[in-house]
Amino acid sequence: MPRKKKTRRRRTVKAHKVLDQSEFLLMRTTSLYLYRHLKNYPGLGLDDDFFELYSFGLNANIGEIFNRALAGFQGEKHDRYESLISDIVDSDSMFNDIIPCVLERAPKPLNKALRTSLLEILKERVDALEYEGQSELDENLDRIKEMFNLTNQEMDFCLFLYISYTNRRLGTYFVDELNCQRLNGRKYLANALAMTKTQLNRVLSGTLRKIEFFEMDSDCLDINHDFLFMFEDPSISNITEKFFQRVPKNTIPLEFHHGVQQDLKHILDLMKRKTKTPTHILLYGAPGTGKSSSAVGLAKELGIDAYAIAKDDDNSSKNRRASIFACLNMTNGGDGSLIVVDEADNILNTRMSFFFRGETQDKGWLNYLLEQPGARMIWIANEIDNIASSVLRRFAFSVHFKPFNKRQRVLLWENVLKTNKARRYFNQTDIGNFAKNHKSSAGVIDMAIKKAMETRTRSKKKIQKSVKTALEAHQVLINGGHRPMDKEQIEEGYSLEGLEIDGDIQAVLERLGKFDDYLRNPKNTKIINFNFLFHGPPGTGKSELARYIAERLDREVITKRVSDLQSMWVGEGEKNIRDAFQEAEREEAVLVIDEADSLLFSRDRAIRSWEISFTNEFLTRMERHRGILICTTNRLKDLDQASIRRFQEKIGFDYLDGDGNFIFYGKFFKELLAGNLDPEKETRLREISNLAPGDFKVVRDRYAFQGKQQLTHDVLLGALEAEARIKKAQSGGNSIGF
Repeated sequence: MPRKKKTRRRRTVKAHKVLDQSEFLLMRTTSLYLYRHLKNYPGLGLDDDFFELYSFGLNANIGEIFNRALAGFQGEKHDRYESLISDIVDSDSMFNDIIPCVLERAPKPLNKALRTSLLEILKERVDALEYEGQSELDENLDRIKEMFNLTNQEMDFCLFLYISYTNRRLGTYFVDELNCQRLNGRKYLANALAMTKTQLNRVLSGTLRKIEFFEMDSDCLDINHDFLFMFEDPSISNITEKFFQRVPKNTIPLEFHHGVQQDLKHILDLMKRKTKTPTHILLYGAPGTGKSSSAVGLAKELGIDAYAIAKDDDNSSKNRRASIFACLNMTNGGDGSLIVVDEADNILNTRMSFFFRGETQDKGWLNYLLEQPGARMIWIANEIDNIASSVLRRFAFSVHFKPFNKRQRVLLWENVLKTNKARRYFNQTDIGNFAKNHKSSAGVIDMAIKKAMETRTRSKKKIQKSVKTALEAHQVLINGGHRPMDKEQIEEGYSLEGLEIDGDIQAVLERLGKFDDYLRNPKNTKIINFNFLFHGPPGTGKSELARYIAERLDREVITKRVSDLQSMWVGEGEKNIRDAFQEAEREEAVLVIDEADSLLFSRDRAIRSWEISFTNEFLTRMERHRGILICTTNRLKDLDQASIRRFQEKIGFDYLDGDGNFIFYGKFFKELLAGNLDPEKETRLREISNLAPGDFKVVRDRYAFQGKQQLTHDVLLGALEAEARIKKAQSGGNSIGF
């Protein structure tokens, strides 16, 4: 069967150019690959892909092969072989098909002579391309070897990958033609690299695979392009900067990190010297809780060389793997170093990695890394839910960084102000207000105060303004350029006066105050709770009283609606309930569940099984949490009886009476109108029924931007009467009339 010719454009041999040492290395190594292949597999067909690589990839002259082969014959045989070659050269054959066509039609002696000539030329070319000293590429290869602690055989494979990238004809021949990336063709790659198949398999499954240095499948063998700069850019004087940098020494003191000081001291004891076994520490928790600054502080306290693993724009795990291996190999000799891996979620969270990040993770390489002798590493992550148990057990110690509650932020402000010698510009009330309104990390607060002090002003007002401006700008920055709104802010000037509430609310608040004192005493560890049920019509002040209680106790308030807790996924709603209670305990906050009737409805009316399990989980958490819970509802009669008994206080709210109308009218409208109500209008106000504080807020917001000249008491009273008529109509009374 005649050979099937590939359609190729006829090309001419390029003129030989002067090569630098790096090009000598590439040409010599490529010639060596072909020499080894031809020497050990002489019977393998030499096709146009081979000679495409030979002639254009090596800039070699095909005519030299003919001349040398013919020189071995004399007389009539020489003339006959020369004529045969001339006939084929003058035919329509493509340039790179010439020798394959000759080999196909040549008698055995000529065929053997051509192969021998080609082998001799390749060997001479290998010898001729020797050079003294080191090329720039040699130096970069040595640096790669050092960074990843590679063997000589692994480096030979790296060079093959790079040459295949720079000389695509080599890739075409070895991958497309010889299928060296497949199991049945791997022997050709092993031969070209002068390895046994066992040695090659060890290379393919070793460090280079762990750091994803190359891509290999049934159709491809290619270098990961993220590593090309290491071969190609000799202008990078310190190539390590791509992978890791020294940890900065300027940081806030460790004592700023409230609640974890003892844990940080334990870490210092664990990491103060290099040991035979590895020491890995995991710092985890929500962003902005001080994990990164703690790691820097630990590095400073340890007094050893510390390095941070670099992140690229994508923060891809494969690039960071390489960075970690490089850092360990280059810095952990002698007394060792400390390595900090910040934002390590994409490396550690191996479960569901493809679903969340589109990355396929193999936790085997991570376990291998975590077992490297003598390593001292601090890993920082926000989430740990998808870290495999086999990875978690390899950490010598872990610290959960919780968001600061208000009391801790006050202590933080005290410490930062003292350290920066700025305490005299802030009294205790100022500190309380800043701690309440600015939930910033220690580093951000420290920076804001430092910069305010550097303005050299001695004005308390200007110092505080500078700090406030800086903190507000940071909050806008981390909120995507939008000013964050405090949705739990209590109505200005709020008081209990005028509310229509069952029982003695002041006595309840006094009992609650004593309970709060018990919770704050660190000696008291009993699991105990104070659960409130606020019930009554909408707008009667239930949610606002919950905020008032949190403000009175100097606690945060966390409000959850049933829609925040429910989920379409089985079991996720129960987890959301658990997380809500744990968050409230962690932040020492008052937990408010708004419209709890949707959650605590009678289980006799449940249609689906998950509705029962959802309610059961909430009831269990109610009994086992340590803190203050307030549930609000407009539909007391729909609540499950078992849930009602779990509330220590059931407080009913109702519509305002005449005195309440008069009090809230003054609270909400005194800024909108000049002058008091006359007796007739006051009587009219007191006679409006079914009004709630929420109705006064609705009317106030409606007319808040109308000029005082256009607004009258009659307008406001009419608006309140309209709100009352709507409620009456909703409850089945007379139709609405205006």
